[in-house]
Amino acid sequence: MATIETITLRLNDAVSPDRFASANSRVESEYLTQQPGYNPGTRVTTVTADGLWTISLRWDSALDADNSMAAFMTAEANQDFLAMVDASSMNIERNVEVASDASPGLANARRLYLEGIGEGNVRAAVERYTGDRYTQHSTGVRDGVEGFVEFFEPFVERNPKREIELVRSYVDGRFVFVQAAQSLNDGEAKWVTTDLFDTDGNGKIVEHWDVIHARGGTNRSGHDQVDGAVEITDLHLTENNKEVVRRLLTEAFCESPTAEFSEFISGETYINHNPDAADGLDALVAMDAAARERGEALFYRKVHRIIGQGNFVVSFAHQVWNDIDYAAFDIFRLSNGLIVEHWDNVETLPPESELANSGKF
Repeated sequence: MATIETITLRLNDAVSPDRFASANSRVESEYLTQQPGYNPGTRVTTVTADGLWTISLRWDSALDADNSMAAFMTAEANQDFLAMVDASSMNIERNVEVASDASPGLANARRLYLEGIGEGNVRAAVERYTGDRYTQHSTGVRDGVEGFVEFFEPFVERNPKREIELVRSYVDGRFVFVQAAQSLNDGEAKWVTTDLFDTDGNGKIVEHWDVIHARGGTNRSGHDQVDGAVEITDLHLTENNKEVVRRLLTEAFCESPTAEFSEFISGETYINHNPDAADGLDALVAMDAAARERGEALFYRKVHRIIGQGNFVVSFAHQVWNDIDYAAFDIFRLSNGLIVEHWDNVETLPPESELANSGKF
């Protein structure tokens, strides 16, 4: 989940609060807005009657906060700010933000799905629940309100019977993830859809990525693509769990592995919802070894985003299998620091000639 950074400090003697407020604003406008992972508009500054200043802001992750701090002291935009601060008084704390079920971003994502597509109120929903911009990455859908309308109004007409079940959803700062099961026209077509939404300071949707794949039956271990655990626990372990998944994908599931799957996946319990996979760490290791021997290795070329909420972590990545490029969402459930359950959803990357927007990523 997102990291809330809180800084307390006092000013050097004879420093005007007004001068400091001006320098503090420059940090926001000229430095922070250029830093990856900073959530614009979340920085709040307060001061007590006895001169204790408190600055709080939100980052996508603790790693983003660390990277920003590494360059903070030498950045030109921050020098006036630093010169006015009593360095011995400065204290920095970081805490994991606990998402609320009442998150406006989650509510808007759900409403866009259920009202816009499920109930067929396409234009009303997209105008109500999106922000000043709506950048689209869904295959065949143009950016903006009009792009959404021109794609989904005919979709609703072609599919008069639409059943949508929102199976899992997670909130990590400004990002919202939803996994849904869809059935069209009494089961004529069934889909698993996985969607990631970026939201603004008011929780309105400003960007959207998705992966859509046909929903099949059960795999060899008796699981389908959406069943399994749903309860969110261990909120205090969110960042630790995100790091486990990041390392799995970049060290063990990469083109040239530098780590073993067993470092990240439980050898006792590993429930796999992939349609072509069986349960168990041993089955995964064997499948990977056989694929690499055939020259058909599955690996992650680039991990674009990792979000999490407690024991669940979601990755969005560029995946390659048998020399075919995919956009892939993976959902991982962790327990005691290891992955114990996995769901995924993949979609082949369309050629540039067929893009209606800037692409899947």
